[in-house]
Amino acid sequence: MGPLRFGLHSGQHRVSHAELRDLWRWAAGAGFDACYLFDHFRPLYSDAPGFLPEEADVPEGPCLEGFLTLAALAREVEEVSVGLMVAGVGYRTVALVGHMAATLQQAAAGRLEIGLGAGWFEPEHWAYGYDFMPARERLARLEGALEAVVAWWGGEAATVPALGLRELPVLPLRPVPRLWVAGTGERVILRLAARFADSWNAMFLTPDEFAGKVEALAGHCERIGRPMQRIERSIALRAFCSRDRTRALARLEGLAALRGRDAGRVRARSLVGTPAECADQVARYADSGATHITIMVHPPYDYEELSLLASEVLPRFR
Repeated sequence: MGPLRFGLHSGQHRVSHAELRDLWRWAAGAGFDACYLFDHFRPLYSDAPGFLPEEADVPEGPCLEGFLTLAALAREVEEVSVGLMVAGVGYRTVALVGHMAATLQQAAAGRLEIGLGAGWFEPEHWAYGYDFMPARERLARLEGALEAVVAWWGGEAATVPALGLRELPVLPLRPVPRLWVAGTGERVILRLAARFADSWNAMFLTPDEFAGKVEALAGHCERIGRPMQRIERSIALRAFCSRDRTRALARLEGLAALRGRDAGRVRARSLVGTPAECADQVARYADSGATHITIMVHPPYDYEELSLLASEVLPRFR
Protein backbone atom coordinates (compact mmCIF):
# COMPACT_ATOMS: atom_id res chain seq x y z
CA MET A 1 0.00 0.00 0.00
CA GLY A 2 1.55 3.27 -1.15
CA PRO A 3 0.84 6.79 0.11
CA LEU A 4 -2.67 8.12 -0.30
CA ARG A 5 -3.92 11.54 -1.33
CA PHE A 6 -6.69 13.08 0.78
CA GLY A 7 -9.26 15.55 -0.48
CA LEU A 8 -11.97 17.58 1.23
CA HIS A 9 -15.27 17.93 -0.62
CA SER A 10 -17.34 20.85 0.67
CA GLY A 11 -20.61 21.10 -1.21
CA GLN A 12 -21.32 24.83 -1.24
CA HIS A 13 -24.96 24.91 -0.23
CA ARG A 14 -26.20 26.72 2.89
CA VAL A 15 -22.79 28.30 3.46
CA SER A 16 -21.16 31.68 2.87
CA HIS A 17 -18.10 32.25 0.75
CA ALA A 18 -16.18 33.37 3.84
CA GLU A 19 -16.99 30.09 5.62
CA LEU A 20 -15.75 28.11 2.63
CA ARG A 21 -12.58 30.18 2.39
CA ASP A 22 -11.84 29.63 6.09
CA LEU A 23 -12.46 25.88 5.76
CA TRP A 24 -10.17 25.54 2.74
CA ARG A 25 -7.42 27.56 4.38
CA TRP A 26 -7.70 25.34 7.43
CA ALA A 27 -7.58 22.19 5.26
CA ALA A 28 -4.49 23.43 3.43
CA GLY A 29 -2.69 23.99 6.71
CA ALA A 30 -3.87 20.69 8.16
CA GLY A 31 -2.35 18.54 5.43
CA PHE A 32 -5.16 17.85 2.94
CA ASP A 33 -3.98 17.62 -0.66
CA ALA A 34 -7.01 19.02 -2.47
CA CYS A 35 -10.33 20.77 -1.89
CA TYR A 36 -13.40 20.34 -4.09
CA LEU A 37 -16.78 21.94 -4.78
CA PHE A 38 -19.75 20.47 -6.61
CA ASP A 39 -21.55 21.83 -9.69
CA HIS A 40 -25.10 22.43 -8.51
CA PHE A 41 -27.30 25.50 -8.31
CA ARG A 42 -29.55 24.55 -5.40
CA PRO A 43 -29.23 22.40 -2.26
CA LEU A 44 -29.34 18.70 -3.08
CA TYR A 45 -32.12 16.48 -1.91
CA SER A 46 -33.51 13.06 -2.80
CA ASP A 47 -35.95 10.44 -1.60
CA ALA A 48 -33.89 7.66 -3.20
CA PRO A 49 -33.04 4.80 -0.80
CA GLY A 50 -29.56 5.12 0.61
CA PHE A 51 -29.00 8.63 -0.71
CA LEU A 52 -26.86 10.56 1.76
CA PRO A 53 -24.23 12.62 -0.03
CA GLU A 54 -25.61 15.84 1.42
CA GLU A 55 -27.31 16.98 4.58
CA ALA A 56 -30.20 18.55 2.68
CA ASP A 57 -33.36 16.64 1.83
CA VAL A 58 -35.28 19.78 0.89
CA PRO A 59 -34.40 22.38 -1.74
CA GLU A 60 -34.56 25.51 0.41
CA GLY A 61 -31.49 27.61 1.09
CA PRO A 62 -28.68 29.30 -0.83
CA CYS A 63 -26.20 27.51 -3.05
CA LEU A 64 -23.13 29.21 -4.48
CA GLU A 65 -22.30 28.71 -8.16
CA GLY A 66 -19.37 26.33 -8.51
CA PHE A 67 -17.11 27.81 -11.18
CA LEU A 68 -17.26 31.36 -9.85
CA THR A 69 -16.72 30.23 -6.27
CA LEU A 70 -13.82 28.04 -7.33
CA ALA A 71 -12.17 30.92 -9.20
CA ALA A 72 -12.23 33.06 -6.07
CA LEU A 73 -11.05 30.26 -3.77
CA ALA A 74 -8.21 29.40 -6.16
CA ARG A 75 -6.80 32.87 -5.54
CA GLU A 76 -7.50 32.88 -1.81
CA VAL A 77 -6.14 29.40 -0.97
CA GLU A 78 -2.78 28.68 -2.56
CA GLU A 79 -1.40 25.58 -0.84
CA VAL A 80 -3.70 22.82 -2.21
CA SER A 81 -5.10 21.60 -5.48
CA VAL A 82 -8.59 22.95 -6.15
CA GLY A 83 -11.32 21.33 -8.13
CA LEU A 84 -14.89 20.87 -9.27
CA MET A 85 -16.24 17.37 -8.82
CA VAL A 86 -17.94 17.23 -11.26
CA ALA A 87 -19.17 19.73 -13.89
CA GLY A 88 -22.43 18.68 -15.51
CA VAL A 89 -22.00 18.78 -19.29
CA GLY A 90 -25.66 19.70 -19.78
CA TYR A 91 -25.35 23.04 -17.99
CA ARG A 92 -22.91 24.67 -20.42
CA THR A 93 -21.57 23.91 -23.87
CA VAL A 94 -18.46 21.77 -23.73
CA ALA A 95 -16.50 24.50 -25.50
CA LEU A 96 -17.43 26.93 -22.73
CA VAL A 97 -16.46 24.41 -20.02
CA GLY A 98 -13.12 23.83 -21.71
CA HIS A 99 -12.41 27.55 -21.95
CA MET A 100 -13.52 28.18 -18.35
CA ALA A 101 -11.20 25.41 -17.18
CA ALA A 102 -8.31 26.92 -19.13
CA THR A 103 -8.92 30.25 -17.43
CA LEU A 104 -9.26 28.62 -14.01
CA GLN A 105 -6.00 26.77 -14.52
CA GLN A 106 -4.24 30.11 -14.80
CA ALA A 107 -6.04 31.51 -11.75
CA ALA A 108 -5.08 28.38 -9.80
CA ALA A 109 -1.43 28.51 -10.94
CA GLY A 110 -1.60 24.99 -12.35
CA ARG A 111 -3.44 23.40 -9.39
CA LEU A 112 -6.79 22.77 -11.09
CA GLU A 113 -8.57 19.41 -10.99
CA ILE A 114 -11.88 19.17 -12.82
CA GLY A 115 -14.40 16.45 -13.48
CA LEU A 116 -17.04 16.09 -16.16
CA GLY A 117 -20.32 14.31 -15.50
CA ALA A 118 -23.55 13.49 -17.29
CA GLY A 119 -25.74 15.34 -14.78
CA TRP A 120 -28.28 13.59 -12.57
CA PHE A 121 -30.17 16.13 -10.43
CA GLU A 122 -33.40 16.44 -12.40
CA PRO A 123 -35.12 19.19 -10.33
CA GLU A 124 -32.39 21.76 -10.99
CA HIS A 125 -32.41 21.02 -14.71
CA TRP A 126 -36.06 22.02 -14.95
CA ALA A 127 -35.68 24.91 -12.49
CA TYR A 128 -32.92 26.50 -14.58
CA GLY A 129 -34.40 25.80 -17.99
CA TYR A 130 -32.25 22.82 -19.02
CA ASP A 131 -33.71 19.73 -20.65
CA PHE A 132 -33.22 16.56 -18.62
CA MET A 133 -32.56 14.05 -21.35
CA PRO A 134 -32.80 10.25 -20.94
CA ALA A 135 -29.77 8.64 -19.36
CA ARG A 136 -28.51 7.16 -22.62
CA GLU A 137 -28.44 10.58 -24.29
CA ARG A 138 -26.78 12.26 -21.30
CA LEU A 139 -24.07 9.60 -21.23
CA ALA A 140 -23.49 9.92 -24.97
CA ARG A 141 -23.11 13.68 -24.54
CA LEU A 142 -20.63 13.08 -21.71
CA GLU A 143 -18.53 10.78 -23.89
CA GLY A 144 -18.42 13.35 -26.67
CA ALA A 145 -17.50 16.08 -24.21
CA LEU A 146 -14.66 14.06 -22.70
CA GLU A 147 -13.31 13.23 -26.13
CA ALA A 148 -13.44 16.85 -27.23
CA VAL A 149 -11.95 18.34 -24.07
CA VAL A 150 -9.05 15.87 -23.95
CA ALA A 151 -8.22 16.63 -27.59
CA TRP A 152 -8.59 20.39 -27.14
CA TRP A 153 -6.53 20.55 -23.97
CA GLY A 154 -3.91 18.45 -25.71
CA GLY A 155 -3.54 21.05 -28.46
CA GLU A 156 -5.40 19.14 -31.15
CA ALA A 157 -8.18 20.48 -33.34
CA ALA A 158 -11.46 19.81 -31.56
CA THR A 159 -14.24 19.83 -34.10
CA VAL A 160 -17.26 17.83 -32.98
CA PRO A 161 -20.27 18.95 -35.04
CA ALA A 162 -22.77 17.13 -32.84
CA LEU A 163 -21.58 19.23 -29.90
CA GLY A 164 -21.28 22.45 -31.87
CA LEU A 165 -17.47 22.57 -31.73
CA ARG A 166 -15.64 24.09 -34.68
CA GLU A 167 -12.59 26.26 -35.23
CA LEU A 168 -11.74 26.44 -31.54
CA PRO A 169 -8.81 28.63 -30.48
CA VAL A 170 -5.60 27.29 -28.99
CA LEU A 171 -5.88 27.36 -25.21
CA PRO A 172 -3.23 28.56 -22.73
CA LEU A 173 -3.40 25.33 -20.75
CA ARG A 174 -0.15 24.10 -19.24
CA PRO A 175 -0.09 21.98 -17.24
CA VAL A 176 -3.28 20.21 -18.32
CA PRO A 177 -5.69 19.88 -15.37
CA ARG A 178 -6.23 16.54 -13.68
CA LEU A 179 -9.40 15.20 -15.32
CA TRP A 180 -11.94 13.33 -13.17
CA VAL A 181 -14.74 10.99 -14.12
CA ALA A 182 -17.12 10.06 -11.31
CA GLY A 183 -19.67 7.27 -10.97
CA THR A 184 -19.99 3.53 -10.70
CA GLY A 185 -21.89 2.37 -13.78
CA GLU A 186 -19.81 -0.51 -15.07
CA ARG A 187 -20.96 -0.53 -18.67
CA VAL A 188 -20.48 3.15 -19.55
CA ILE A 189 -19.01 5.31 -16.76
CA LEU A 190 -16.13 2.98 -15.89
CA ARG A 191 -15.40 2.49 -19.59
CA LEU A 192 -15.14 6.28 -19.96
CA ALA A 193 -12.96 6.50 -16.85
CA ALA A 194 -10.62 3.87 -18.29
CA ARG A 195 -10.33 5.80 -21.53
CA PHE A 196 -10.15 9.41 -20.37
CA ALA A 197 -9.70 9.87 -16.63
CA ASP A 198 -6.64 10.85 -14.67
CA SER A 199 -8.76 10.23 -11.56
CA TRP A 200 -11.97 8.31 -10.95
CA ASN A 201 -14.28 8.81 -7.98
CA ALA A 202 -16.99 6.65 -6.44
CA MET A 203 -19.23 7.66 -3.54
CA PHE A 204 -20.50 5.84 -0.47
CA LEU A 205 -19.48 2.25 -1.19
CA THR A 206 -18.32 -0.42 1.22
CA PRO A 207 -14.73 -1.64 0.76
CA ASP A 208 -16.02 -4.80 -0.94
CA GLU A 209 -18.28 -2.81 -3.25
CA PHE A 210 -15.42 -0.49 -4.11
CA ALA A 211 -13.14 -3.46 -4.85
CA GLY A 212 -15.73 -4.75 -7.30
CA LYS A 213 -15.81 -1.43 -9.15
CA VAL A 214 -12.00 -1.32 -9.26
CA GLU A 215 -12.02 -4.79 -10.79
CA ALA A 216 -14.50 -3.62 -13.45
CA LEU A 217 -12.34 -0.55 -14.15
CA ALA A 218 -9.31 -2.81 -14.51
CA GLY A 219 -11.17 -4.89 -17.05
CA HIS A 220 -11.95 -1.84 -19.18
CA CYS A 221 -8.33 -0.69 -18.93
CA GLU A 222 -7.06 -4.09 -20.02
CA ARG A 223 -9.34 -4.07 -23.07
CA ILE A 224 -7.90 -0.78 -24.31
CA GLY A 225 -4.33 -1.45 -23.24
CA ARG A 226 -4.09 1.30 -20.62
CA PRO A 227 -2.39 0.49 -17.29
CA MET A 228 -4.93 1.06 -14.50
CA GLN A 229 -2.10 2.32 -12.29
CA ARG A 230 -2.22 5.55 -14.31
CA ILE A 231 -5.69 6.28 -12.92
CA GLU A 232 -6.08 7.62 -9.41
CA ARG A 233 -8.94 5.75 -7.69
CA SER A 234 -10.95 7.71 -5.14
CA ILE A 235 -13.71 6.87 -2.68
CA ALA A 236 -15.82 9.68 -1.21
CA LEU A 237 -17.06 9.11 2.34
CA ARG A 238 -18.65 10.82 5.31
CA ALA A 239 -16.60 10.72 8.52
CA PHE A 240 -17.90 10.42 12.07
CA CYS A 241 -14.70 10.55 14.10
CA SER A 242 -14.28 11.14 17.84
CA ARG A 243 -12.06 10.00 20.67
CA ASP A 244 -15.33 8.81 22.18
CA ARG A 245 -16.58 6.00 19.96
CA THR A 246 -20.05 6.25 21.46
CA ARG A 247 -20.27 9.90 20.46
CA ALA A 248 -19.23 9.12 16.88
CA LEU A 249 -21.87 6.40 16.58
CA ALA A 250 -24.51 8.64 18.12
CA ARG A 251 -23.78 11.36 15.56
CA LEU A 252 -24.11 8.91 12.69
CA GLU A 253 -27.32 7.41 14.05
CA GLY A 254 -28.79 10.83 14.70
CA LEU A 255 -28.10 12.00 11.16
CA ALA A 256 -29.46 8.78 9.67
CA ALA A 257 -32.64 9.06 11.72
CA LEU A 258 -33.09 12.72 10.80
CA ARG A 259 -32.85 11.88 7.10
CA GLY A 260 -34.84 8.65 7.28
CA ARG A 261 -31.85 6.48 6.34
CA ASP A 262 -30.82 3.06 7.58
CA ALA A 263 -28.04 3.60 10.12
CA GLY A 264 -26.39 0.27 9.32
CA ARG A 265 -26.18 1.11 5.64
CA VAL A 266 -24.71 4.54 6.36
CA ARG A 267 -22.22 3.09 8.84
CA ALA A 268 -20.95 0.51 6.34
CA ARG A 269 -20.18 3.30 3.87
CA SER A 270 -18.56 5.85 6.19
CA LEU A 271 -15.51 6.30 8.38
CA VAL A 272 -16.83 5.78 11.90
CA GLY A 273 -15.34 5.61 15.39
CA THR A 274 -12.09 6.61 17.03
CA PRO A 275 -9.16 7.91 14.95
CA ALA A 276 -7.56 4.47 15.12
CA GLU A 277 -10.76 2.83 13.88
CA CYS A 278 -11.15 5.37 11.10
CA ALA A 279 -7.53 4.75 10.05
CA ASP A 280 -8.19 1.00 9.93
CA GLN A 281 -11.21 1.65 7.72
CA VAL A 282 -9.13 3.84 5.38
CA ALA A 283 -6.60 0.98 5.19
CA ARG A 284 -9.36 -1.39 4.09
CA TYR A 285 -10.30 0.95 1.27
CA ALA A 286 -6.64 1.19 0.26
CA ASP A 287 -6.44 -2.60 0.24
CA SER A 288 -9.51 -2.55 -2.03
CA GLY A 289 -7.71 -0.37 -4.56
CA ALA A 290 -8.20 3.22 -3.37
CA THR A 291 -5.35 5.67 -3.86
CA HIS A 292 -7.33 8.76 -2.85
CA ILE A 293 -9.81 9.37 -0.02
CA THR A 294 -12.31 12.20 -0.31
CA ILE A 295 -13.91 13.35 2.95
CA MET A 296 -17.38 14.85 2.45
CA VAL A 297 -18.17 17.77 4.77
CA HIS A 298 -21.18 20.05 5.07
CA PRO A 299 -22.01 23.05 7.23
CA PRO A 300 -21.84 23.56 10.10
CA TYR A 301 -18.29 22.21 9.91
CA ASP A 302 -17.04 20.09 12.80
CA TYR A 303 -13.45 21.27 13.13
CA GLU A 304 -12.82 19.03 16.14
CA GLU A 305 -13.63 15.97 14.06
CA LEU A 306 -11.65 17.22 11.07
CA SER A 307 -8.65 17.97 13.29
CA LEU A 308 -8.62 14.38 14.56
CA LEU A 309 -8.64 13.09 10.99
CA ALA A 310 -5.87 15.47 9.96
CA SER A 311 -3.60 14.83 12.95
CA GLU A 312 -4.14 11.12 13.58
CA VAL A 313 -5.47 9.49 10.41
CA LEU A 314 -3.85 11.23 7.43
CA PRO A 315 -0.24 10.89 8.70
CA ARG A 316 -0.59 7.11 8.81
CA PHE A 317 -0.84 7.03 5.01
CA ARG A 318 1.93 9.43 4.05
